[in-house]
Amino acid sequence: MKNLISYLCTGLIAMSFFACQKGSDLVSSTNTPPPAGSYIKSAHLKGTLKGSLKQDSTYYLDGDMIVNPKDSFGVSPGVKILATGNYRIEMAGTLICNGTEAKPITISVKDPSTAYANLGLTGYWGGILVDSTAKYVSIKFTHINYTGGPDATGSAQASFDVEGSQSYDAGAKIIFEDNWMFGGIDDGVHLAGNITCSIKRNVMQRLGGPDGDLFNIKAGAHGDIAYNYIWSSSNSGIKLNTGKKVLTPQTKWNIYNNTIVNGNWRKVGELSSAILIDQFAAATVYNNVIVGCRNGINISTKADVNNCKYSNNLLYMYDAKVDTFTNMPYVIGSAGTLQSSDKIAAGLTPCGTVFTNWDKDVTGCLVDNTIPSLKAGSPAIGTGTTSASVPFYSVGSAMPLNRDLGAYPSDGTGNKHLPTTKPVQ
Repeated sequence: MKNLISYLCTGLIAMSFFACQKGSDLVSSTNTPPPAGSYIKSAHLKGTLKGSLKQDSTYYLDGDMIVNPKDSFGVSPGVKILATGNYRIEMAGTLICNGTEAKPITISVKDPSTAYANLGLTGYWGGILVDSTAKYVSIKFTHINYTGGPDATGSAQASFDVEGSQSYDAGAKIIFEDNWMFGGIDDGVHLAGNITCSIKRNVMQRLGGPDGDLFNIKAGAHGDIAYNYIWSSSNSGIKLNTGKKVLTPQTKWNIYNNTIVNGNWRKVGELSSAILIDQFAAATVYNNVIVGCRNGINISTKADVNNCKYSNNLLYMYDAKVDTFTNMPYVIGSAGTLQSSDKIAAGLTPCGTVFTNWDKDVTGCLVDNTIPSLKAGSPAIGTGTTSASVPFYSVGSAMPLNRDLGAYPSDGTGNKHLPTTKPVQ
């Protein structure tokens, strides 16, 4: 990580770090920076840049690309950015990468057929790296595929990596909503530092090779993870920690109405879970659906246990070899305990009652055939809490708790994006 540079972006309102409200009281933050400047003329991106990419145009990432502090970079709807090698996009300024439902943005590789053939084995470009100098990053309706190319040390890079250290204004504002990630070789979303985040309604498929958490969050990052579809993470699906020695600012998150499927099977020699709360982190964990994962919820004894609140989660375990509770809804020896409002079961039959279709090949499947909408009579319908108190982080879109569990409630108000067998290019 480079030395991080000081940056101040005007036009943002100071927001309170923490207030306690019910989910139905949530409101959106509408404070955004002005659009980026004039259009970038070249179709080949590398070096130091600022400005905007033109709608419905294709660009090629031909080298590492850097946006300096005080500069902005805008990606318009319908844009494609195709990496021609192991290059990354580094943001030290402001990034507005907002596609739309009709015109999503795609950031991928020039040769997707080769990348797909080597899925889980090799990363092809370096992903998006956000320095702590960035004050505002918004990524919406964007496909991010085949990341994880090695850095200078040979380590695979995260798909979306934010390294924040600000102590003012509750840190940088990070909005990551309505996106799709597929085929990264390490962490999907890595967040570190005193930053405020909204991570909602994303579809995250087959991230991590032999290692990699899907959401790896630490060092004081805080916000909401809600209505995300998480499939086949290598290590933990959602992992929180503050730090072994430095305990403030605290990593503290709302984790609710997510659907986590067939995860945590590829990591060897480490206890992996669908949701791991560790090292003085705290979370509210409600209304999540966890099916076919190696383990369910692990609230470590090192976590801020007294400030972890959880209930109304569905944890259906399935081991393809023995079809029993070999794996743990709540990890034995952790501080997490079964709640009376939880739904738990083991085996192929109950797991198959939750979704319209569940792909039971948990350990080696490259293609996601799960249809995670809730089938009629699903145990996830009508069993959620809508009255639990959750911390309020005024960044991104408002999403209250739903009476149905998971990311795809039957009233249609949750995640609008279903998984695909191959990523959109």
